[in-house]
Amino acid sequence: MTYNCECDDGQPTVTLEEMRLRIARRLGFATQVAMGVLPPGMADLLDDFVRSAHELLYRRYAVMRQERFFTWDLVAGQRFYDLDGNSDACDKVLDPGKVHWVGISEGDGSWRPLVCGIDPTLYTADVQGLPTHYEIRQCIELWPAPADAAWKLRIKGAFGPAELALGTDVLTVDPEAVFLQALANAKAHYSQPDAGNYAAQATAYVRSRVAESHQTRRYVPGACVPPSAVRPASAGDWPES
Repeated sequence: MTYNCECDDGQPTVTLEEMRLRIARRLGFATQVAMGVLPPGMADLLDDFVRSAHELLYRRYAVMRQERFFTWDLVAGQRFYDLDGNSDACDKVLDPGKVHWVGISEGDGSWRPLVCGIDPTLYTADVQGLPTHYEIRQCIELWPAPADAAWKLRIKGAFGPAELALGTDVLTVDPEAVFLQALANAKAHYSQPDAGNYAAQATAYVRSRVAESHQTRRYVPGACVPPSAVRPASAGDWPES
């Protein structure tokens, strides 16, 4: 059984180079973009603005993160598992700071949650059995070590943002939010007077995305009348005077 949709998150595919050139045009360098030659050092500067906005939005807003189930095949007697060693076909890597649920399952049948944190006093006894605790440091540690390979480690969490080292690297975060935030910062750097306009647009855009993420959990006044907590008494229920 699978617990994820496609590996692709469904967002528009925008590369670092495409974002760089779009920002350069808005800064007033459309001619240089058309000629294929930006001023010396500008490409590196704009890339840095994009990476900074990309990381900020990923860390600050939950709606910018992409959640998946990650699976590790447990090995008898092995307590430590690499963060990037999950057995999924998708190459996304778990961000250890964005974990929402951790547990184990026996195949696809029996699921059990794990407790976060391993008390060092547990190390007094070197035992194997059914893992009950986990901890994430440089890797994932389970305690106790599994006694067999019948169980799988399951983690529901977000995959980390792309490094954006090469021009062909694809953004992880919503590209429009990254564009507006990076453009606002770039315009402020070049002392262009409309920098504040784009900063306000970036904030408004992200707020709309956050609102959309509520889905059916939205509260609309008057849209739903909650049932009475106590059944109203009918005339027949009144005590006789």
